Amino acid sequence: ARAAVGNPWDTPEFARHLAGASDADWPVAVLDGAVLAAIRGTSRTVRLSGYTARHLVERREGQEFGAADYARVQRILDRGEVFRSADRRAIGFLVEGGRAWRAVMKSTRDGAETYLTTLHRAETYALDAARRKMVRIK
Repeated sequence: ARAAVGNPWDTPEFARHLAGASDADWPVAVLDGAVLAAIRGTSRTVRLSGYTARHLVERREGQEFGAADYARVQRILDRGEVFRSADRRAIGFLVEGGRAWRAVMKSTRDGAETYLTTLHRAETYALDAARRKMVRIK
């Protein structure tokens, strides 16, 4: 699964996907077994849909946020703290360079697909709140 995700961040195809030129789903990360079980999914591959890519780009207008920032999703899953936030949802946090990042993933109702729903900078107090209120997966 990790080989399928690869390193698309610097490719023109991924840039077009983020610009809204594609409705296809793009693999951006791979879940480990603990997170997959917590969100009751069957697909380890986390996908970024064309719809979500367009939505995230629109919300970040004027902010410095590029294609390479999506590589953080895997780092969040590998090195960050991941919590179960609701049925079929996981929230991951990672502090890098003094800045916190937050990624939210969800599995579909049948568990067959897993999607990234948001990736953004977060305040460290959001991580503190997650530690107090949510169930930590890893």
